[in-house]
Amino acid sequence: MKSVSRLFFQYILFLFPITLFPIPSFAAKGDSSIVDFFRDRIKDYEKSGDYDFQHRKNLPINQLTSTKERIWELWKKANTTFEQLPIVTTEAPIEKYDYPIYSWKLMDEDPMPFYYFKKQEKPAGGYPLFLNTHGSGPKSSEFLATLKWSLVYQDGPSVYFIPQIPNEKRYRWWFKSKQYAWEKLFRLAMIDDTFNPNKLYVMGISEGGYGSQRLAAFYADYLAGAGPMAGGEPLENAPPLNFRHMAFSLETGEKDTGFGRNKLTLAAKNQFDSLSKVYPGDFIHKINLQEGKGHSIDYRVTTPWLVKYSRKPRPIDFEWILFTMDGRYRRSFYNVFVRKPLNISEEDKFDRASFKFKIDKKDNAIYLETKLQDKMSSKSKPVDSGEISIYLAEDMLDLSKKIKVYYQGKLVQNKKLKLSKGNIIASCAIFADPERLFPARVDLKL
Repeated sequence: MKSVSRLFFQYILFLFPITLFPIPSFAAKGDSSIVDFFRDRIKDYEKSGDYDFQHRKNLPINQLTSTKERIWELWKKANTTFEQLPIVTTEAPIEKYDYPIYSWKLMDEDPMPFYYFKKQEKPAGGYPLFLNTHGSGPKSSEFLATLKWSLVYQDGPSVYFIPQIPNEKRYRWWFKSKQYAWEKLFRLAMIDDTFNPNKLYVMGISEGGYGSQRLAAFYADYLAGAGPMAGGEPLENAPPLNFRHMAFSLETGEKDTGFGRNKLTLAAKNQFDSLSKVYPGDFIHKINLQEGKGHSIDYRVTTPWLVKYSRKPRPIDFEWILFTMDGRYRRSFYNVFVRKPLNISEEDKFDRASFKFKIDKKDNAIYLETKLQDKMSSKSKPVDSGEISIYLAEDMLDLSKKIKVYYQGKLVQNKKLKLSKGNIIASCAIFADPERLFPARVDLKL
């Protein structure tokens, strides 16, 4: 009887074969391992760990879009288990200016209070987000004054994140503890559908002007624009070359002689004017000395101009000046990731590095030149340490063909690159940006 039943079952299988599809590890076991990988990297503030995610299979080009979408959802899941931005409202407070005050804990610093509110209803592409930093007077009055001005600016629909300096003894918006906060803000804004990821801006008045100019040069790859006011950093503190693909507004009073602000603003204008001629269409800027004004100027002209511009997240021609803020160097910029840091520090004579990157689409080639520079970028010497990864997307080069790589003018690679989920996962953890999920990469020893 048992043999008859077995024969009958085999006959049924012959007539109606059952195809058993193996569940890919990426879908079952893989999802949890990817989320765990992301969670570990979110905690790695310095990006000092291993960012390789091993995945052996090649990824077909026709699966790139769906794979990126899935990985981004896993990235969002990994982040939201840690924290999210507050729910933002347009409701006006019963008492004027009585907006709720939120707070973030910072690393090695007092907590940072902040206002967080929106103007008007959400546009189709998501809200622009302004990080607006205040001046260096008594922090309670500066905090409130920045809220009041932010409500005046005609840039809606928009969202404002207005931080209060945590401690008046450390009155710099670019100190390391604040850097971690801004990186957290960018990361959380990118995963929040409230925002347009290509419309993030930094701005500020006086000390906030100095800070926002430095932050703009440091984080230019995340920003659509920057609007320092009544500031004027020495250009070695905010290298102009980093501003190539963003909008930059700098408004200063003609008679604002404090710390040479008017002269420094004029120096910036001359430099940006020159660069815009060398690179037509890039270095969009509006640098102005307001006639007859001192340290107090018309602040209303900045954000309505800035909000018209959007970020270019994957430029194929740029120069990155890798400089230090509070002893810290970034590990990434646009599509470049520093896998092994360069042997430089802020105490060195040559304290910064230049990465000149260009793609020739016609020749399907990458060109990279590097050098170390001094603070004034007047002297240089060769780079002799460090390793980088150049991440690539399908709209940057033809990834179905061989790609030539030239470093310091010499052909160092000419081969077809592997497309992989691992590269998309790694680049997601590195850049934390839906516009920078890269399926291919080139590794170079400098």
